[in-house]
Amino acid sequence: MKKYDIKGSATIYQWLAQFEIFGIQGLENCRRKTFYDYSFKIKVIKWRQKHHASYPVTATHFRLKQPMMVWDWERRLIEGHLKPSKGRSLKMTDKSKQSKTLKQLQEENELLRIRVAYLEKLEALAQKKSQTKKKPS
Repeated sequence: MKKYDIKGSATIYQWLAQFEIFGIQGLENCRRKTFYDYSFKIKVIKWRQKHHASYPVTATHFRLKQPMMVWDWERRLIEGHLKPSKGRSLKMTDKSKQSKTLKQLQEENELLRIRVAYLEKLEALAQKKSQTKKKPS
């Protein structure tokens, strides 16, 4: 093992387990990062706690290549750093469009308020006029 700079036999056992589960692809370095959503991470952590399973057993059960991911998710959850993702943020152009739309809506809202006030006054005047016509009788 010293010849190949392998630190311990646990590494070889981990490689063996990965090969048995994932085949030859389990031993290849993955160049792209796999994204796991918040609900999946919570599901993995709860399963591990419910079954009192080790990190490698949990990783094998959920077909994860690295048991350390489970440990990291659990640690981040305890520290309060594991939170649901917020999704993609809006582009700057979308914000300017939104603010323009918001301004237009505010102007339209103000115009409608003025119209309602005008119609209320007009109706009040019409009622007053009709009441004054009825009084002389």
